[in-house]
Order: sequence, then C-alpha cells, then structure tokens
Amino acid sequence: MDIDVRNLLEAIPGPAGSVVETPHPVGSTVALRSIRGFADRSPAVSFAVAGTVLQDDGDVMVVTTRPGSGRASRAGRRTGPRGRNVVVTGWDGSYDIAGWEGRTVVRVHPRGRCWSVWRWHDGEDWTGDWYGNLEAPWRRSAVGYDTQDWALDVVARGTPGTHSWTVGFKDEDELDWYVEQGAFSPERAAYFRSVGAELAGILRRGEGPVVADWARWVPPAAVKPVPLPKGWQSLAE
Repeated sequence: MDIDVRNLLEAIPGPAGSVVETPHPVGSTVALRSIRGFADRSPAVSFAVAGTVLQDDGDVMVVTTRPGSGRASRAGRRTGPRGRNVVVTGWDGSYDIAGWEGRTVVRVHPRGRCWSVWRWHDGEDWTGDWYGNLEAPWRRSAVGYDTQDWALDVVARGTPGTHSWTVGFKDEDELDWYVEQGAFSPERAAYFRSVGAELAGILRRGEGPVVADWARWVPPAAVKPVPLPKGWQSLAE
C-alpha cells in the first residue's frame, strides 16, 4: 500500500497539538486518549484512561492501569450493538467520569504498529486473557499518548503453542455500526479489518508480543491507582 494512503487511513483526527518527542519517564502518570472526529463539532477526546509508564523508548510504549485509576468516556445516549456506544452526532461535549474496574491491565504498544496488546495481572501472575486493541499508532502528547480506537479487537485465550490457544475477533458489529453512522468510511473499516487479520496471524503463530519477556512488565507493587492528569481534555493547536 502507498505510504501516503496508509498514513491517511491511520491518521488521528484533529490538531497534532503539543506533540512530544521525548519519551515519558518510567513511573510518570499519563493519560491514554482515543481521539474521534465528529460531523457536527471539532475532534475531541472520546475516551481517556490514566496509567503509569513502565517503558517508553524506541521499541515499545508500555502503560499499566490499576483498578480505581481515572477513566473518562463521552456522556450521552447510548445505542448501537449492546447499547454501549454514544451517538456520533449531538454529543454535548460532556463526560462520564469513573474509575477503571477489574484487574490491573498492562498495555504494550510496539512503536508504529496499529495495535496494542493488553494483558491482565492478578497480583500473582498473568491471566489467560490476551486482548489486541486495534488503533492508530500511539503519539506522545503533553499528558501522555494519543491514538484512535478502531472498535474492532482481536482476542486470544489459553496457553500459546498448545491446543488451548484460541484467537478470534470481537466487536465486528460495532465497527459496522460506526460505518453506518458515518464515523468511519468503508475504506477505513476495510483497512482496520486487514490490520486485525495481520495481528490475529501474529498471535496464532505465537510471534511478536506472544514471545516477549512479559516479566519485565509485571506491575510493581508500588504502582497505585492514579487520576487523569490535568489537561486531559485539551487538544492544543
């Protein structure tokens, strides 16, 4: 695929803002933000979650989120498959503020790739769940990292390399809904599905993140729940 076309398909909506080139220090509090475009208003943060940086260098960006850490999602009438999605027109710019629920999650994003892989840690070991979040390549910002969630996800469970290892897709209907709503073009959705197929193949073959040394990303006991950093809503010009 032509590089200009690919860059267009992977673009994060809105202004680049105060893009940060310097890696965020290990241990710093950041906001991981999904930026969405809207037909009736300027691009804005669609979802944000607070976390703590475990690694940020030329290879990967790794963020962990403890339960109770700050989380924000667009407020408003929810519809779409399973009633989870806020309509893409008529949003008033407000957010539902809550805390991250469940177990501690670690998100690993190989720099420049269109996905991050999530795993959960119960305080003693990793669980058997793997989650491939399809999204635009992360971009450092003044408050953390910006991306755009693409709705479609790749999920895996079990022990890699054994008959228990299963890989599949999640939220295909939500991606279709976003296309119906005009949030994503059919061309972009087709590209997202091709990225999903690529990641599913990587997981099925037991490559990339599957064989990474996850021991280096075990969340330290000293890492506690953190709030969203000040300015998490701002998309600076």
